[in-house]
Amino acid sequence: MNRKDKFSKRAGDFFTGKGFYIVLFLCVAVIGASAWTMLANNDEIGYEMDQPVAAEVAPPLPTPRPETPGLGERPARPEPTPRPTPMPREDETWFFGPAEPETEEPTPPAEPPAESPPAPPVPEQETWTPPGIQDMQFVWPVSGQVEVPHSVDALIFDRTMGDWRTHAGIDISAELGERVLAIAAGTVEQVYQDDLYGTTVVIYHGNDLRSVYANLAELPTVTEGQWVEMGTVIGSVGTTALMAAGRAHHLHLEIIQEGVRVDPLEFLPERG
Repeated sequence: MNRKDKFSKRAGDFFTGKGFYIVLFLCVAVIGASAWTMLANNDEIGYEMDQPVAAEVAPPLPTPRPETPGLGERPARPEPTPRPTPMPREDETWFFGPAEPETEEPTPPAEPPAESPPAPPVPEQETWTPPGIQDMQFVWPVSGQVEVPHSVDALIFDRTMGDWRTHAGIDISAELGERVLAIAAGTVEQVYQDDLYGTTVVIYHGNDLRSVYANLAELPTVTEGQWVEMGTVIGSVGTTALMAAGRAHHLHLEIIQEGVRVDPLEFLPERG
């Protein structure tokens, strides 16, 4: 018997004996392992199919490392983040719970404006009102007698000038240096030097009445704007008038009423 026949016989004996059961057990084991493997693979595939596909996320950028402060330097403190200010609800009053209904306070009645006291009356300025001419008082300016009378209608011979002419005032004889008085109260209106009548003073008495004193000494004792009473000394008799040259010492007096030269004797008191 050759070698091939021997192998066939042994194989037949194996499968007809215990070998049959061993082969059957191995086949069942292989089939069971295959089935288990297939079930396990199906579960993994189903699980992967049920999971959502995650989107690829870019890797985060590296956080820069803070610079290390040098020696002796203190690291900067981070600024605090401001907290948002909470706002109260409409039905709440801040920190005080529910809001109470607003009530309008009663407006107090308006007080009537205080009446200011009446202004005190403005005192009237005291102004000097001259009395009427008929009520005015006059005095003689010097103590002498009339040497040359008033004459505007008839001509009078002037010994100084050597001719005949009118005379607008009166010449009253007086001593050289005798004091000259204001014939009535008034204001000194003018003090000047006249070419013919010399040093001259004009006093305004009100009521458009003026008195003129000429042939005074060079320096009168009053100034323009000065108030004088009746009998106030306004100067002294002098020799400044060219018209008085070669004559006795005297005072030349004129009175002008409303622009017209009138006779002074109508105003001067009569001598006894």
